[in-house]
Amino acid sequence: MYFSQVAGQEEIKASLNKSIINNTVSHCYIFEGPKGMGKYQLALVFAQSLLCSNFDIEPCNVCNSCIKVNSFNHPDLHIINEDEKNIKREEIDYLIDSVYKKPYESKRKIYIIKEAHLMTVQAANAFLKTLEEPPLDTVIILLTTNSNLLIPTIVSRSQEIKFRNVSKETIMSYLKKYSDDNLFIELAANYSQGMLNKGVNIIEGKDQILQKREEIIKLFDRIINSSPEIIYELESYFEEEKDNIDLIIEIIMIWIRDIIYVINNLEDLVINKDFLQLLKIHGKSMKKNSDIIEFMEKISENIRSNVNYKLTVDNMLLKIQEAFK
Repeated sequence: MYFSQVAGQEEIKASLNKSIINNTVSHCYIFEGPKGMGKYQLALVFAQSLLCSNFDIEPCNVCNSCIKVNSFNHPDLHIINEDEKNIKREEIDYLIDSVYKKPYESKRKIYIIKEAHLMTVQAANAFLKTLEEPPLDTVIILLTTNSNLLIPTIVSRSQEIKFRNVSKETIMSYLKKYSDDNLFIELAANYSQGMLNKGVNIIEGKDQILQKREEIIKLFDRIINSSPEIIYELESYFEEEKDNIDLIIEIIMIWIRDIIYVINNLEDLVINKDFLQLLKIHGKSMKKNSDIIEFMEKISENIRSNVNYKLTVDNMLLKIQEAFK
């Protein structure tokens, strides 16, 4: 693995690289950011760099340490909570026990704790004691979606590193190694929400958001071409999709924005370019000066505020019909 293989996060990579070169590596890091931002991949490259016998800007990938890290067989690299479930006291006890032992092969021991915010209270308190007197030969990397979910004293004793969204251009450039279909690559980048791993998963078919998108586009077409009674027909669908309602609303809002772009001859800004003809058809039936986007944003807020779900969905469907009749 190389730092250069992790797309984006250039400032973070440069900072970690500099800390190794200047021998200013911290004893504990918190990598914070949404899933799919590359936190785990970068933690692995950083760990490999710390263990590499010939590190020079990048890990060499040929020394015994690098070979063992790449095959997940290095005795001084420990990955905690690989299944990303609740972290119990027993797992932290294992960490504490090994932390105070000498490294087997390298000068350091590296611990990567996935979803660190899932530590139980007992586990977190036990872990905190380790941070109070950290061994000099140990580096711990906590991965979390939200550092606020960690005990404040753990955060205060760690170096926080916040992962940012990767630009669409960077993601598209990276995805070219997976596909030569430029339209598909752009779609994946647009629906990746700035998360590189999500873009890769879309390209590889592991993330079904584009399939869900097609389902919602067909549903939208059905809604605007049916009578108001369709609201009752779709009750069971929206009840079954309750856990996905935020995604459904997001896809509908992207579709409506695309319609507005088409109406205003701004097709270059369209995300769903593979449905351009249908966008044009829908654009012909959309009322001028509609406030549908603002309304959809309020619907999204109401859903998050736990306003009556059925009533909120019914109002959304009625408003969509009203805007496209």
